[in-house]
Amino acid sequence: MSRKKIPILIVLFIFLFCINLQAGQNTITISKVTSHFQKQYQQLKPLIKYVAKQLKHMGIKKGKVLLARNNQELIKFVKQGKIDIVTETPFSSMLFIKKAGMKILLRSWKKGVSSYHSVIFVRKDSKINSLKGLKGKVIAFEDPGSTTGYFLPKAEIIKKGFPLVELNNYREKPPSDKIGYCFANGEVNIVHWVHKGVVAAGVLDNLEYQNPEKVPEKFMPDFKIIYTTEEVPRALMLIRGNMDLQLQREIKKILVNMKFSKEGRKAMWKMSKTVNFDEFPEGPEETMKKFKEKYTLIIEEIERLDIK
Repeated sequence: MSRKKIPILIVLFIFLFCINLQAGQNTITISKVTSHFQKQYQQLKPLIKYVAKQLKHMGIKKGKVLLARNNQELIKFVKQGKIDIVTETPFSSMLFIKKAGMKILLRSWKKGVSSYHSVIFVRKDSKINSLKGLKGKVIAFEDPGSTTGYFLPKAEIIKKGFPLVELNNYREKPPSDKIGYCFANGEVNIVHWVHKGVVAAGVLDNLEYQNPEKVPEKFMPDFKIIYTTEEVPRALMLIRGNMDLQLQREIKKILVNMKFSKEGRKAMWKMSKTVNFDEFPEGPEETMKKFKEKYTLIIEEIERLDIK
């Protein structure tokens, strides 16, 4: 290659690099982990489009949705600078903070609430009145990626000193000194399994437990709650850790003020019936500090999880 061609190639490379850099600065991107791409795209698109529109004065020209198939893929996208905002549950958020350097921006009032908790329930006519009574019996969790249907209750059961063992199905019998668990893959299945007595206990979040579509009213007199977990944030909004501080402040202001705009409220509602974004009353650090101990108990499961 001649010496005359080298400067031309260098200039061309710099030119193309600058174009790509500028294009990146013109776009704001939101993400989450999902196996339902079309559904989540439809939920997130109105919100990021609204945010991008409010950021025109900062040179943002469009909002983009980039969904991830699993936690590892989302972490990769963040490290590559492809994602600016992530909406996630607390346990996954802890992973993204640790592995991708993300930061907590706000909490989301998903489905109209800022926080929720898990309840462990059994048949009222059983002799089980506490976690201790579940030793040698089977509890049904929702699925391997659910915050209130698995991670949170499992972490609290372990913290209370009761060993758990995973079973292939509800027909297996656990050792007498351990609590066996299996996955029902759906709230309705959990309710019916407990009601029919095929499992000793089930787990739902408090909102599902009070929902007649999940727990039929005719079933309620037959159930009793034996354990209630701590409250956890319903969902979190995270931002890329190395984002420009001014852009961070602008995004935060836009999200907090969305509830005051008809267009903003409509965009929020599309995102799993979100009605508000706000600050944590005690601050994000204090809120997540309560979460770290539980996260540590099940960190290996969260880090190897393929689909949230």
